Amino acid sequence: MYLLAHAMAGILVGIILAAIAHDRRVVALGALGGVLPDLIDKPLGHIILAETVGYGRIYFHGLTLVTLIAIAGLLVYHHRRTIGLLALAAGMLSHQILDGMWLHPVGWLWPFLGSLPRHDPTEDFFWDAFLQELAQPSEWLFFFLIAGLFAYLYRGEIRAVFGRVPHPMIRRLLVAILGLAIISALAVGGRILL
Repeated sequence: MYLLAHAMAGILVGIILAAIAHDRRVVALGALGGVLPDLIDKPLGHIILAETVGYGRIYFHGLTLVTLIAIAGLLVYHHRRTIGLLALAAGMLSHQILDGMWLHPVGWLWPFLGSLPRHDPTEDFFWDAFLQELAQPSEWLFFFLIAGLFAYLYRGEIRAVFGRVPHPMIRRLLVAILGLAIISALAVGGRILL
């Protein structure tokens, strides 16, 4: 599964929890939980542990860690009445479900079924993964959906940040640079698709 698809799943989990808790901050924590397993396990497995594990679905792709985070979240909720850690754990669980981790029980239930299996690392894993991300039309759709949702949910905070920019011309320049960055990314993605 691709990174922005995982982020979108985490956002959907966060939106549900935000509706229950009446706290929109958990949307960002759900999104973080949706991508956290790849943000930690991919570099850890493909760079730091490349010689011993060589695999990007290790600790944060397992039920052990998500269960520990959920338990910590329940304790925090009990004492502080905030569901931030629970949203993070729910986002991580959505990541594991989308990755079909139940099909890899040794990794999903690590360390209870033995050590993690050894995989042969690919030489250019991160570059290949980056190119695959850009070539996926669904990832572009998720990018715009995520940007729109966050722009809507956090519009007050965005206005406050832009309001701190002292000169209107600088604000316009920042918006133009952001627009050019999006157009450039689309152009790169379009070239890869061709």
